[in-house]
Amino acid sequence: MENNTAAIAANFTVGDFTVHGSRNLIVSRGGEETAITPKMLAVLTELATHQGKTLSKEHLLMAVWGTLHTSDMVLSRAISDLRKVFGDSARRQAYIETVTKKGYRLKQEVNWRQEREQDVQAREPEKAGEYNPAVQQPFAAEPDRQGLSNKKLLLAIGLLVFVLLLAGIWRFTEQGKVADTRTEGQAAPTGPTLTYLTRDKNYERYLRYSPDGKMLAYTVSAVGQKGSQIRLHSLADDNITFLAGAPTAKAQTSLSYEAAPAFSPDGREIAYKHFTDSGCLIRAHNLLDGSKRGLAPCPHAKTQALDWSPEGRYLVTTVFNDIKKIEGLALVHAQTGDTRILSLPEHPASGYLWPRFSPDGNSIAVVNYQPNSHLWTLALVDVNSGAYSEVLATGEEVSQVLWDESGSALYYLLVNSSDDGIWKINLETKATEFIAGIQSSSLDFDEVTGQFACIARERQMNIWQSSLDAQGNRVAKPLFKNLPQSYYPSLSADNSKLAFVSTASDIDSLWLRSLDDNVNHLVFQAGAKEKLLEPAWSPDGRQLLISVLSQDASRMIVFDLELGNAVDFASENNVKMGQWSRDGARMYWYEEIDGVWQVMSEDLASGQRQSILSYPLSRFAVADKNNLHYQKIGTVKVHTRALDGSRTPADSMLLSLTGGYEWDAHGDVIYYMSPGFGPGEAGASETDKRQMLFKIDMASGESQALYAIDPLITLDSGRHLSVSSDGAMAFYTRMEKYHTEVALIGR
Repeated sequence: MENNTAAIAANFTVGDFTVHGSRNLIVSRGGEETAITPKMLAVLTELATHQGKTLSKEHLLMAVWGTLHTSDMVLSRAISDLRKVFGDSARRQAYIETVTKKGYRLKQEVNWRQEREQDVQAREPEKAGEYNPAVQQPFAAEPDRQGLSNKKLLLAIGLLVFVLLLAGIWRFTEQGKVADTRTEGQAAPTGPTLTYLTRDKNYERYLRYSPDGKMLAYTVSAVGQKGSQIRLHSLADDNITFLAGAPTAKAQTSLSYEAAPAFSPDGREIAYKHFTDSGCLIRAHNLLDGSKRGLAPCPHAKTQALDWSPEGRYLVTTVFNDIKKIEGLALVHAQTGDTRILSLPEHPASGYLWPRFSPDGNSIAVVNYQPNSHLWTLALVDVNSGAYSEVLATGEEVSQVLWDESGSALYYLLVNSSDDGIWKINLETKATEFIAGIQSSSLDFDEVTGQFACIARERQMNIWQSSLDAQGNRVAKPLFKNLPQSYYPSLSADNSKLAFVSTASDIDSLWLRSLDDNVNHLVFQAGAKEKLLEPAWSPDGRQLLISVLSQDASRMIVFDLELGNAVDFASENNVKMGQWSRDGARMYWYEEIDGVWQVMSEDLASGQRQSILSYPLSRFAVADKNNLHYQKIGTVKVHTRALDGSRTPADSMLLSLTGGYEWDAHGDVIYYMSPGFGPGEAGASETDKRQMLFKIDMASGESQALYAIDPLITLDSGRHLSVSSDGAMAFYTRMEKYHTEVALIGR
């Protein structure tokens, strides 16, 4: 096939527009200039060269990209963006026509005007307008390759692909350059020197320094043993002891969990939470004589944290408010056990996390997460009044907050970000400073030595598939072998395609997998510091919707997979979690209106919109247009509201989930995860329960166990389960790897 992209430098007219190939510009009859990318220009030039003829997608992919081993969505995006320039649309195809199942055709007349090379060279460079389509392109704009001949370009690409295949390297997503948001002169994150104190397969959490910096305390869940214990690790001689004595087989008969150790300011005691079947108690262990004393029952909480006030009078911990569904703070007197609840956060949020007393004891530093706004906030809570003051708001996940020794700055830990690591913020100037790059789940700072200790972690999530093999045996296996991270599986209505999100180099991408031939197609690549959430299918499988979250903002993009169009969902507010009704006549989504998040509904024929629910939700689904199923943030209960137009709708509880948050609503049934017994296992002991996929019939309310399924991630973070219409096949996100080690951070 002859490639015509080398003719890009030539100028031509197409209909009412003039194309300046040497300048990557399209000029309308009115003189309006629009900058286009080299790939858009190459596609248009190829169509213009064969004006009036239908060119297949394969023809255009080979002519412009030089290979068929790329997603046809990049071609569809180029066509969609060209149509926007021409004022075209999927319905009004005056310039570029989609010929169903064949390809594309340029309809308008083309007149070629070869520009003299010396004119191009003599022209003073003009600053072209920035290309800014309504939806971000899936790949970063490529540099102009005018100086490279087409044959050399194809040869270079071919050799590169060949070398990568020989090396066994398959990068699932093309990676563009991520914008660096640090201030000028600020160092880029670099890997620190780690001195590992553990090298085992145990699971460590809740790391704390002793006041003199000579000892670490942390919780350990040992491999092959139930429960968890607090380990004391001497930094002087590397000696290890357990707070409750070394684990024994006898100890396993009485299951207990210990969490959140915190040294008293004088270093004589360690406070911690002790969980048993009968409840939770805050204890204090005397390090001098080994005695224990109970302080108070643990306030009911979703997270575990303890910290002493600097004078040793109080302990701060978290407490969950069951009415507002939010985590607050409680002060527990270290001698009497009296508990005082501080004021709750004013804004809908997960609540106050990782509280730490200031050196003067007047304030408590917290992390406040607002999931609906994808906003993580460092804040201070006044101990006496409970007043809340914001320090820093960011769209990146903050895992912990600490005070520096002077009380004039905070250290905080960023996770799941391109800027993973320890950062510092000055409380007066609000200037931020990068300290060290680290992937960690727990962090503490020693005021004596100025050294950090952390629990370094390695985490990988992947989509798994459970289905029947050719012999009728149920098989569960990972869907991808070479994909760094994948989640949010979403099956099309006909069970032929799977949409999902993957992350590579901290960039999220939306992918489409054909289950017939296991071919993956890139649909969309998010920008730096954007997160993609829960893809959703139209009933006919022709459209796909994705939510794009950034700091304090969210939007939705709708992709027409057949015509190659992509448009932003029309709304001036923050929107996310969009989905269609089963008949495609209505659309539902979650929208922030005047600071209040609401589930909205729109009749797509009339355009009429209405609010049908106003709650802080983590999930909702409208599977049959008659019932709205929803789950409030931080809860494991799924409720149902009848959409019968009643002014006072009655809600009822549908499910109380156990061991996770996963459910998938279909028209007449809901699939969900729960520990239980499989078919034919009735009468087995409680210890034989396994994580099962269940089906509840909406008409009868009866539940049925279908088959065992591997544990999912137990995070309230959206939909991670997608089941086929007959229930025989399930896709789910699984925590495939989670490894931790205790380490000291060299600076």
